[in-house]
Amino acid sequence: MNNIRIILESTSQPVIGVMEMLVILVFLMAVIVGLQGYEIFLELKRMKNQMAEAKGIVPVRKTTWFDLFRRKGLSMDKFVEGHNYDGIQEYDNAPPAWFNWIFFVTIGIAFCYLMYYHVLKIGDLQVAEYEKQVKEAAPILAKVQERAIFLADQPRLTDEASLAMGKAVFKTNCVTCHGQNAEGIAGPNLTDEYWLHGGHYNEIFKTIFNGVEQKGMPVWKKSLKPDDIRAVASYVYTLRGTNPPNPKAPQGDKMVDSPQAAGTKQGGL
Repeated sequence: MNNIRIILESTSQPVIGVMEMLVILVFLMAVIVGLQGYEIFLELKRMKNQMAEAKGIVPVRKTTWFDLFRRKGLSMDKFVEGHNYDGIQEYDNAPPAWFNWIFFVTIGIAFCYLMYYHVLKIGDLQVAEYEKQVKEAAPILAKVQERAIFLADQPRLTDEASLAMGKAVFKTNCVTCHGQNAEGIAGPNLTDEYWLHGGHYNEIFKTIFNGVEQKGMPVWKKSLKPDDIRAVASYVYTLRGTNPPNPKAPQGDKMVDSPQAAGTKQGGL
């Protein structure tokens, strides 16, 4: 069964609908109309300059913000008076054209984002998207919980293949706190007869599944499958009495069952 992380990543992705396409088309039409309008403006300006030249009036060109996209070399740059040191002249250089284009494109993107998410409210904001994904994942998570409850009340695994899988899970996830041989480091020693949260198979399963976050034990149901938890819980149960070197001092209550006992105590999660 898939774990929670895989479930959330597999939720459906939003698809562009009719309204989204209309917004994009309207924006593109606005850009096209704006460019056409600017061309008309330039043409009228050229006609005005031609009429002025015919009357002997020399038109004075005024710099506009559109010049930001056409600056080349130093012809449009301003020399800073008095800033000439060792033959080096300082200019108030304009940004390159590509930089200005990128800047104004980002403004356009920001406008589209504002319209899409905050004005027209077509797309879901982060909180709404998260809540939708949680709602979609709820039925699957319920099945994961149901599977875990079932496995917790089953007898522990004893075959070599399952215990080898449990050992691999332990070596991958548990040695940082419990040590290579479960002798205990930050976490408790798992090889003696003393247990903080119960040493029956069902109790070990529950501790791994739900975690003990106030004591630093992660909630492994978020990243391990129920079958993996069953395997590692069964493996941990077999470690009792292995007597590794440098064991951590006993913690918790003494376990009454022997390592040869079934190791199952009914009670769910």
